[in-house]
Parts: sequence; C-alpha cells; structure tokens
Amino acid sequence: MDLDPSGRPVAAAGPVLRCSDQWPHVALGGAPIAYVSVELWQALTGLALVPAAAERTALALLRTIAADAVDAATLPGNEAAPRADLWVSAPAYIGGTRRVVWFQRVAPGGAVTAYFAPAPR
Repeated sequence: MDLDPSGRPVAAAGPVLRCSDQWPHVALGGAPIAYVSVELWQALTGLALVPAAAERTALALLRTIAADAVDAATLPGNEAAPRADLWVSAPAYIGGTRRVVWFQRVAPGGAVTAYFAPAPR
C-alpha cells in the first residue's frame, strides 16, 4: 500500500485509515475490515448524535453495512468475475445521499478495505 505525503496509507479508494474493528464478517468470507477510506469514515462518524459516540457509531454502522454485502461475482453480468475479492452493499443513506459501499480484498486472503463505490461514468 502506498503512502500519501502525510504518511497515511492510500489505496484505490484514496487515503485510508486502519480500522479498529477486527470482527470477522460472515458476509465478507469471515474477513475483518482492515482499512476504511477517510471519506467513508468521516461520513459515518458524522452520523453520530454526540461526538463522544462517533467511533462507536461508525463501527456499528460499518458492521451493519458489511453484514448485508454480497459478493459482486454473484450479481448479474459479473458471473466471470473472481469470487471473494469484492463485496457490494445495498445503497444506504450516508450523509444525506444514497451511497453504495464496496468492501475490497487486495489479494487472496489479504486485507479488506471499505470505501464508497466510485461514481458511475
């Protein structure tokens, strides 16, 4: 994983933070979420009712979103895609707009990174 000028890891999702959630997610093949994009983390913590609960709120929301994610290879049109490397959530209201979250594994058995799906082109 590359580093940005501030020393923060950068993935395809942009700058990422280490995720403190080491919970194995059944929907993600039993993998924990190792990294979360800064953009997604800020959106999730922004939904907390009080600042002191921001991290717990974000982790709870991330777990809930991950629990409903499906392997992208099982979606129509993706039948030839590799399995267990990208999971897709249903659209959820995050920060006032419906967004899809992707959970991507960088290599077989590797770390999973959570981030907003790229905007359609």
